[in-house]
Amino acid sequence: MSGMNLSIGTPYSRWLRGGLCLAGVLSAVVAAAEVKGGSYHLEKQVTIKSSDTGWDYISLDQVRGRIFIAHRKDGLHVYDTGQGRIIKTLAQSAGANTSALATEFDVGLVGTTDGHVVVFQISSLKTLSRYKSDTDGFDGATFDKVSQRFAMVGETDNVNKMTPVLFFDGATGNPAGSVMIDSTKVDAPRPDGIGNIVMPLRDKAQVVKVDARTIKVVATFPLDDCLQPAALEMDQAGHRIFVGCRGKEASLPVLVVLDATSGKQLATLPIGRGVDEVMYDAKARLIITANGEDANMTVIQQASPDEYRVAETVGTQPMARTGVMDAETGKVYLVNAQYVIRYDDGRAPTTRFLPNTFSVLTYTK
Repeated sequence: MSGMNLSIGTPYSRWLRGGLCLAGVLSAVVAAAEVKGGSYHLEKQVTIKSSDTGWDYISLDQVRGRIFIAHRKDGLHVYDTGQGRIIKTLAQSAGANTSALATEFDVGLVGTTDGHVVVFQISSLKTLSRYKSDTDGFDGATFDKVSQRFAMVGETDNVNKMTPVLFFDGATGNPAGSVMIDSTKVDAPRPDGIGNIVMPLRDKAQVVKVDARTIKVVATFPLDDCLQPAALEMDQAGHRIFVGCRGKEASLPVLVVLDATSGKQLATLPIGRGVDEVMYDAKARLIITANGEDANMTVIQQASPDEYRVAETVGTQPMARTGVMDAETGKVYLVNAQYVIRYDDGRAPTTRFLPNTFSVLTYTK
């Protein structure tokens, strides 16, 4: 059975929110095979030439069937989903840590680990410019259609315990302003569809909302029993925020559902360890978390904006923690690489990725 993984030992009584009862949660295990369209499985694995570098976020050009993979010192790879291969690595993109696409302007933006911004044309994959920004490194990024601006999380100011979020014009990629967030770990932003971006604050156990037009914080939502929120996604039509929380010590990993207007917590569901991506299929009404530490995906069925159940746990591969969903096909694309963790005397553990093992994993139903 490909149902919910019970081995992580989560006390079910702590998950009961939003009208769910214990019997309902347990029935989700039995009903796991009833995920609409069947269960997710690995369709294809493509391993590419690579160095020992790490990676981070992925963005999708749905029209052309291309995913953009931020592979740090190896640059921004462009993977053609139809051909199943890398068709280009963007020029001048070394250090790529995140990207976002403004398809209406045919403009893409890359943020690097040393704070450079790379502007490129989506259709031709031509690099238009690379310039140094006002921060020394970038984390997650998104594009907001209402304000027509990109937003990218900058490098934390550890002295003042604040993190900048920088905004850029969607048509040109030029700077448009910034706002400081009261957090030392701000993770990837997502647009809410009405002119705001929302971001998880991992160190604060909060979600912050910023108006992308005024570039000001307009709301902060505390999270109940959700430690280390590391990723989120939006159901824009239903006005819901899905927050993936890694947990810490006695607090276990969960997905929390929030009302996007009030911040009210509506549901809490178990997920795997090491979540770094939350994806939403609006057509199938599925929320998927990529859990790199447990090497699995948790698939959650949305019955209504207020009703959810865990449908299945799908085994993936170790370190497959970031990805993207193609909403048209329902396919999920994750990336990973083989790794070695060294434990030298008197030193913190270090992770090394093995060259030429970086892979694109395609999951389908």
